[in-house]
Amino acid sequence: METVKLSSKGQIVIPKEVRETHRLAIGMEFTVEFVGDEIRLKPLPIFLPSTVAQSAGLLAKAKRKRKSDQETDFAIGDLLKTSDEATKK
Repeated sequence: METVKLSSKGQIVIPKEVRETHRLAIGMEFTVEFVGDEIRLKPLPIFLPSTVAQSAGLLAKAKRKRKSDQETDFAIGDLLKTSDEATKK
């Protein structure tokens, strides 16, 4: 167990080993709650939880022709290539 100090601005530093072990990243948000005499920090999910019903049919469109696996692979590769080229500018 490590010890941390509360700064004059009310901040604490989560030790690097803990951040790396639990994959805590810059900008993550946490809930803060008291449980007895403990202070608990819980990382908020990056994406809001969704149900299968909310996601079902998300990619399907009524009049869209189904693409073959090869066409899908090519389209994904093309998108990745375009994205990669955009990062090199």
